[in-house]
Amino acid sequence: MPNTSRYLLRSFGTLFFSIFLPIIAIGSLILFVRIAKLTEVTQMTFSEMVTMYGYFLPTILFYTLPITFFAALTLTMVKLSNDFENIVLFSFGIAPSRLLRIFTPITLLTTLLLLLLSLALVPITKQLIKSFISYKSVHAVLNIEASEFGQKFGPWLVFLQSKEKESGILHHIVLYNASQPNEEQILLAEKGRFINEGGALGLQLEQGVAYRLTKKRIDQIDFKVMKIFDTSTHKPFTYRNITEYWLSATSDRKRLKDLIIFVAVSLFPLLTLTYALGYGILHPRYDRNYSYLAILLVTAVYYGVISAVAKSSAIGSFTFLALFFAVGILFFRGRVQTRF
Repeated sequence: MPNTSRYLLRSFGTLFFSIFLPIIAIGSLILFVRIAKLTEVTQMTFSEMVTMYGYFLPTILFYTLPITFFAALTLTMVKLSNDFENIVLFSFGIAPSRLLRIFTPITLLTTLLLLLLSLALVPITKQLIKSFISYKSVHAVLNIEASEFGQKFGPWLVFLQSKEKESGILHHIVLYNASQPNEEQILLAEKGRFINEGGALGLQLEQGVAYRLTKKRIDQIDFKVMKIFDTSTHKPFTYRNITEYWLSATSDRKRLKDLIIFVAVSLFPLLTLTYALGYGILHPRYDRNYSYLAILLVTAVYYGVISAVAKSSAIGSFTFLALFFAVGILFFRGRVQTRF
């Protein structure tokens, strides 16, 4: 029996990784393209891009592991059936229920891993991503360099001739704003500096002139000191620990929906274990192989129903999970246990 268990698990592992690794590679490539798009808004080093990838990795694993596990287990059983290995096992007195027990521990471990990812790591990394993007956005505003075009401060395009790195004093500043229809604004200042008043980022200009240009007139204002604040507000980020994060589901409908979906997706390998064996164990001479169609159908029904029901009812969601599990047990008994 130990040799049989090792053989079955090794067969499953080989097929699992042959599916899982290409999916992770494709997902990582798409993710790096998405991260690279952030560099259009803010500067980011290669190490920071790798850090962002690390933040996104738990989410990738969470959404790819359940479906990969179900597909790999189903196709493993199909392969063993087509090679008549399942028939040999049954002829030696190994009942289908024992195959179910062989795969139950690894299924439970996968479910626990998914619960850890969904209820702990994914909320933490989501907050870290928001914090990182918030920091980089603010840092990009404060990191305006001299003699570079295309830099922005809120709605203003900014150009400055020179910048003192130690003191942060800016010299010969030009700001241009054409965000209002039929109106342009130009600010010229001898010097200036960035300020932070009450958490609001601003730019203090000194010894300058402001122009307001319309189709009919040009207004000019000379000023000694002018303060401009970034109206594209960067919302302050507040980190929540795991307990606070999920306790908010009692008052936040969206957070409750996320919690239901996360738990349901984490339970997917466990609840589909009987479906995988039910569709995978077959007699190759008499039964047609509908495994690929079954994988798509079971996955679509499960994810589709739980996504729809989670929006309206927590009780309905968990009722569906219990019903789905019960149907799987009956399906396994009727299709496999009574025949083999």
